[in-house]
Amino acid sequence: MPSKIEHTAARLKRELRNRIDTAYRESQQRFSREPLETLGVRAADIRRLAGAAAKEYRQAKLDIEDMFPTAQRLWSSGVLEERMLAVVILSKFQRHLDSSHWKRLDAWVDTLSNWAETDGLCTDLLAPLLRNEPVLVKRLKPWTRSRNRWRRRAAAVSLVPLARRGEEHAAAIEIFDRLAEDRDDLVEKAIGWLLKEISRTQPQEVSDYLLRNIDRLSRTTVRYACEKLPKRLRARVMSA
Repeated sequence: MPSKIEHTAARLKRELRNRIDTAYRESQQRFSREPLETLGVRAADIRRLAGAAAKEYRQAKLDIEDMFPTAQRLWSSGVLEERMLAVVILSKFQRHLDSSHWKRLDAWVDTLSNWAETDGLCTDLLAPLLRNEPVLVKRLKPWTRSRNRWRRRAAAVSLVPLARRGEEHAAAIEIFDRLAEDRDDLVEKAIGWLLKEISRTQPQEVSDYLLRNIDRLSRTTVRYACEKLPKRLRARVMSA
């Protein structure tokens, strides 16, 4: 990144620390089931800081490759807000994501440690990358057999934004099917969420699928998947 750029990784870290809300940090840590390295910076402040950085980068005519080193330094810290800032900044340039970026984002998946950063990475970066490069969708399949619960959750959540848009339904069902008997509750919720998004445009198909597979599914998954079904279909599934 050119030396004249003001929003360097070091400055972005300082700016985050200027926005710490200790009461919010205590709340984050109290409600997290996993050990959480967090500063206590609210999402709105992260988005504003990301917007300011992205504006400068655009004015300097930087491309996404120029931003990845800064994003990597933020992500590598392991601090939740720094990781989320890296994701939000890159997401401002998501239309430029392509297959050359898969390896770097895949490496980030290995370091996930909580649902917040997992879902942020999946919905803001991996999903746009998959939309730009549909051939990469098949690379999610091996994730469903990972020992890493966050990678398994990521396999489903990465397809949520696409499913919501009516895209990649066949791939989403395949991922769901591979994870249907996973009894990690964060995976159960993720696949239920995925099927819920499909149900927005294909409610009958989702209802039928749930009924065919009801004995394989946890009640958590079924409950999440039914949330957007019409009342009649939801009642039929939930009573099965």
